[in-house]
Amino acid sequence: MTWFSLPPARSGTPPPFVDRAGCERWLATQPLTDAARMQDELADRLADLNAWPIAPPERYRIVETLRRTSLAVDAESAKRYAHRPLPLSPAERKTLDASCRLWRETATAYLHCLRACLDGGPAPAVDAAKVCHRAISALRREQLARHRGGAAVPGAWWRCLHAVFAAAEQLGVAATPVADRLLVETRESTVRGHYAMAVLLHLARPAELSRGEFAAVVRWLARWREQAVVHAAPPPDDERCVVVDLAADAPLHGGEGAPSMPRWIALDAVLGKIRRRARSLQAGASPEELRLGSDLPAEACVALLQALHGRLQQAPPPLPAAREDARTVDVAGGVERAYRLLGGGGLAGGALPSSVSARREHEQIAIFGHVVRPAAGGAVAVPTEPWQALAEDAGEPILRRPPGEAGEVRLSCRGLVAVRDADGCRLAVVRSLATQEDGSLVAVLRPLAGRALPLLAAGEEKGSRRALDLPAIFLPPAPDAGTPASVLVPGGLLARLARLEIAGLPDGLRLGEAIERGADFERLRCE
Repeated sequence: MTWFSLPPARSGTPPPFVDRAGCERWLATQPLTDAARMQDELADRLADLNAWPIAPPERYRIVETLRRTSLAVDAESAKRYAHRPLPLSPAERKTLDASCRLWRETATAYLHCLRACLDGGPAPAVDAAKVCHRAISALRREQLARHRGGAAVPGAWWRCLHAVFAAAEQLGVAATPVADRLLVETRESTVRGHYAMAVLLHLARPAELSRGEFAAVVRWLARWREQAVVHAAPPPDDERCVVVDLAADAPLHGGEGAPSMPRWIALDAVLGKIRRRARSLQAGASPEELRLGSDLPAEACVALLQALHGRLQQAPPPLPAAREDARTVDVAGGVERAYRLLGGGGLAGGALPSSVSARREHEQIAIFGHVVRPAAGGAVAVPTEPWQALAEDAGEPILRRPPGEAGEVRLSCRGLVAVRDADGCRLAVVRSLATQEDGSLVAVLRPLAGRALPLLAAGEEKGSRRALDLPAIFLPPAPDAGTPASVLVPGGLLARLARLEIAGLPDGLRLGEAIERGADFERLRCE
């Protein structure tokens, strides 16, 4: 199999420290509360150490000393990019890249110690199980950072993960429990459990999960990962498994040829946990009683458990390749832009203030000295971007945004998107969204049935009692899709309004309860 690569040793000026005592003195002089700066500092020092000859026992002690600070810095830095609309802004992307680099350098440092274990050289100060455990847990931190930042996990990462697990098998420590007081997931875990969790998280399709769902899935899999058993030979036919290839640079074995170094990850125990939790919730138990967390209500937990049960048994479908002859469509995100793209106007009072609109106003004040507002009834340009239409899978369009700098159009998973082509403008909800290795952005859409109609809504803001003109979009009933007549309004609108009225609803319909809440919209039933 392809071995993990280590940087060649260099000579010349040594790093700022080459032992644990020097590392502790260095940390005492650093601005530990400045997460952005510390990310780069820690990664730079680890890169220096990874290219400097140091005895494995002392190298291990140094990296263990830095690890606590790395975890704290990473937790703070993640707030700058986690679950933000895509594509990330340059500043957000820089922070994500810095997080990935920090954990990759951390993993490389542990791989030096692992190489020494495999070569039979001077052993680290701890056993091989701890070295393998630290290496694979560092790789998993990089995986979490990429998923939170909406970025695909590259093939080189999977190749390194497979190599660490293969090394743990060779050393006979893959199933050895290792205590870890710094990770709050569980008190102890195994290399096998971390390896299985990395594959299971891939199967869970993070690009389709909301922030709350992703946090819940990570929590659940951390608790159940040790139930997944990795076999070196095919298990009985009635045991559900996924097949991986330790010699490949992909998460799962695919293609027609036989895998070079196959392993079978048995899922029956994990699937059983999922089924039992779903049944208990349906019987009236609360998520807290089942230790499922308190972020999601019981109904949402049941839906997520059922979706997870199906996804773990089926590999995500491959994305279609980019084509030069792919047709181009114009894409806009959010209710207000979709409203304007459909021909809606009259937003003289402006949309309800949000963090995005407030930031936009601050930028306009900094540039122009005042807030730029369109004249009432005036035409407003709708920012759109050209995307490539790659394919439609089961009626779900797959769009690709070529690599480039972040523009005005940024999308979120579960967000509303308007797609305009020669046939008109259609609405959809983003079902899956991720940045690929080449920098392109790929979105899988769930189309909303019916011909959308822009309607002007009138609202009254709580507290200030200020009257607002608001965008709304009416969707007629779609019996084939099982959806009633409904209205789309900006997300979080109802909680901030004392009153909402839409005078132009067809057939005398009135607004009812919310039937769907997306990342940036709410869908209200019309009765």
